[in-house]
Amino acid sequence: MASPLATIGVLSIGQMGLGIAKLLVAHNYTVLTNVANRSQATQERAQKAQLGLVNTDVELVARCDYILSIVPPRDAVATAARVIDALNSTPLPRPSSSSPLYYLDLNAISPSTMTSIAEAFAQSPQKAMVIDGGIIGGPPSPIANSASWTCPGVPLSGPHPLHDAPLSGAHLASTLNTNHVGPTIGSASGLKCCFAALAKGMTALALQSFSTAASLNVLPHLHSYLKMYNPRGGEAAERGILGCPQKAYRWVEEMNQIGDCFAENGGWAEQASVFRQIAGVYEELAQVVEKRGGTDGMENLGGTLGALQEGLEGGKKKSVGMEELEQEDR
Repeated sequence: MASPLATIGVLSIGQMGLGIAKLLVAHNYTVLTNVANRSQATQERAQKAQLGLVNTDVELVARCDYILSIVPPRDAVATAARVIDALNSTPLPRPSSSSPLYYLDLNAISPSTMTSIAEAFAQSPQKAMVIDGGIIGGPPSPIANSASWTCPGVPLSGPHPLHDAPLSGAHLASTLNTNHVGPTIGSASGLKCCFAALAKGMTALALQSFSTAASLNVLPHLHSYLKMYNPRGGEAAERGILGCPQKAYRWVEEMNQIGDCFAENGGWAEQASVFRQIAGVYEELAQVVEKRGGTDGMENLGGTLGALQEGLEGGKKKSVGMEELEQEDR
């Protein structure tokens, strides 16, 4: 077996984070994660995936060469702050003679949010090399009867290209299927926003279209016309609806971040506020999932639309917490 490569920290071990961690372990990386305040089930999943478990951010910072932030968008800034605090703890966890820590923010956030994170690291007494990034596609998964993996695309940007990093940089950049799109912090985050706006924005429209058609008792006719005049669009809409209930709570803040990106970087100003409304669609769906205690019964189109209609017919409910859902992604 080849000797281990760099040590990678992953925050956190949600669905995507765990997939990335498994990919790295399969390519001979040592992968660590902080399991403090995580459920026993999450800790067991991490152990089963052969991850090293630590109990503090300070230990994570001390032992890792790279830290990948893969958290719900609402937690991106707080996660960066945790790493900065750990970097500056007493005694310092990283001696001045050690190679710099690389911090890859791979979250679905706007360029302005990403810039604020990079500026926070720049103002920190103890520095880190910050790389802007995003993840486009589903979690990595091994291909049956093969040593290969199906991987998402990972655009990166900033003045410190991953492929130039001194310790395993080129290998890590290839393993993660990265593409350095430019030297500016915010470019990769913006690209992710532009992509997600099409995919998840369309799914939000499909949720409204299909649920309204169901309420009008014309959903079979909508299916019929879609098959006749727009079969690919109809199939994509159905796939999007079926795939979104368990992810809806994550997508609320992502839609807000996309709106910020389009307003601040695209010049769309008030027109970009449409994504605030799209965020509301996913918030409604997330509340339905929360009220039901999960996605059981929502595995098919009829179940998802029926649950959503039931929630809508009951009127807008008072916003409820989604901590149980979010805990598994932090």
